[in-house]
Parts: sequence; structure tokens; C-alpha cells
Amino acid sequence: MLLDYDDLMKIPFFKARIADLTGQVEKLRNDTEGEVSNQDVHLPIILPKVPGRFYFYFGKPIETEGKKEELKSREKAHELYLEVKSEVERCLDYLKEKREKDPYRNIMARLPYQATHGFDSQVPTFDL
Repeated sequence: MLLDYDDLMKIPFFKARIADLTGQVEKLRNDTEGEVSNQDVHLPIILPKVPGRFYFYFGKPIETEGKKEELKSREKAHELYLEVKSEVERCLDYLKEKREKDPYRNIMARLPYQATHGFDSQVPTFDL
């Protein structure tokens, strides 16, 4: 989001435009009072992001079979939670590190590769 309501209200042109739009539309919240009923009509100014690359990594399996009774203990359940949390954080850290080193992370680097190798070709990625 480039400009939200507060930003737009600081710019005289947009402030006047918001006032005009608010005056032209019928109020839908007649049965409410306060700030909710007095909201101005505005559209924030946004800039879409350029498509990035998705990174997936599946960590080691965490065995839970046969632990149903054991996990009724709050302490044991918390231990399993910490194990899962640690594994997920480890996987995310690994992907973030690989993402930073990925020469094809940006679409502007992937497009020339696909243009020369065919759009059905797989853009190289990192080894696991």
C-alpha cells in the first residue's frame, strides 16, 4: 500500500476528492453512531508486487503415532510442540538463506532464462 487514508488526507487534491465522494454517496450506516457511521469514502493507493518465487521445503517427519496417551500430559505435549516449532523454524531459516542466494529469485532474472530455454523449462533452483 503506497498511500492509506491518513496519507491521502494530507494531500489537498485527495482530501477534496474524498470529501466530494463522501458527499455523493448515500450513507449505509444510519443506525450506528460515532466513528463507524462517519467514515469517509476513499480508495487507498496500492502498487501490486511483482510475482516472486515460492520456496517449499519439507523437513524431517515428526513421529506422533502411538503417542496419543502420552500427549495427554501437558508437559509431554509441550515438549512435542517445542520439537515441531524448532523444526519449522529450522526449515524457514534454511529457505530464507537459500532465497537470498537464489540468482533467479526475481522475475526479471527468470524471464530471460525461460525465453532462451523455453517457457516450459524448469528454472534452476538450489540443491537440497
